Amino acid sequence: MTTQDDPGTPVAQGRQVAAQSDEGKVRSYYEFRGRKNTGWALYRSFLDAKKLYVNYGYWKAGCTNLDEASEALADMLAEVAGIKPGDRVLDAGFGYGEQDVRWARTFGPLRIHGLNITPAQVDAARARIAEEGLADMVDLRVGSATEVPFGDATVDRVVALESAMHFHTRQRFFEEAVRVLVPGGTLATADILPSRVEAPGKGPVARLNRWVRERTMPSENWYTMSEYAARLERAGFVDVDVRPITEHVIAPRLDFIRARFDAPENRGRSWFERMQMRLLLWAAEKQRGTREYILAVARKPAT
Repeated sequence: MTTQDDPGTPVAQGRQVAAQSDEGKVRSYYEFRGRKNTGWALYRSFLDAKKLYVNYGYWKAGCTNLDEASEALADMLAEVAGIKPGDRVLDAGFGYGEQDVRWARTFGPLRIHGLNITPAQVDAARARIAEEGLADMVDLRVGSATEVPFGDATVDRVVALESAMHFHTRQRFFEEAVRVLVPGGTLATADILPSRVEAPGKGPVARLNRWVRERTMPSENWYTMSEYAARLERAGFVDVDVRPITEHVIAPRLDFIRARFDAPENRGRSWFERMQMRLLLWAAEKQRGTREYILAVARKPAT
């Protein structure tokens, strides 16, 4: 049974989440990135990030570091979603939960529920929530955004901060979002798309695109902005608005990574660490001109 405050109890906790092949790849990718010397911890040190955001950031005027840009993107998503006091919010693919701390403190919803398929991230996020004294307001669980274990019409807002491209599939997530939203409720996503879909090639960009599709993005999610809007409508949403914010995300992030690569404190790192930095820089360079970063908002019909 569900209540107004509680969308429900997960049908499967933690490591019992259904193991779809694409989901397993994404989970393995983020487990690898979570290791001390091979993933996000190294990148956070390299990028001088103090907080646990895992997004590209919105580099508005005045943003000088990744924490500020990441927070700006989280705020923008919450604002277009319309998160307000009294709302029940589902955060799909919450990473390390840093945005949930921000939203709880700044926007004051009644409850934030989060689903994430990577147990290590969930453990870290729960520790962060407990450290902030927000356990009575933020409930983070292992679970899949494509099999949401909540009842129909039980949340006011569904948000996905740079995570929906990983879901198997994004369309299934849209359908689940419209199901669990109350009539008139809002879905908002910050998402990464290809700027165009081309036939397979042999160059470095084609290899990068192929690696992304194989490791972090199911091939069914590989479509452009116009198709994104059409699929939201197909799922049952109305008032669909999909807007590009690429110029404030991809290029300024690349400029920041380049500056950090040449920062004095990073020049003396080990060969292995510098190699990891070069890979991050290379990937960021290849995304310029080949990726679209979008902000999407859509509403479930009121009746």
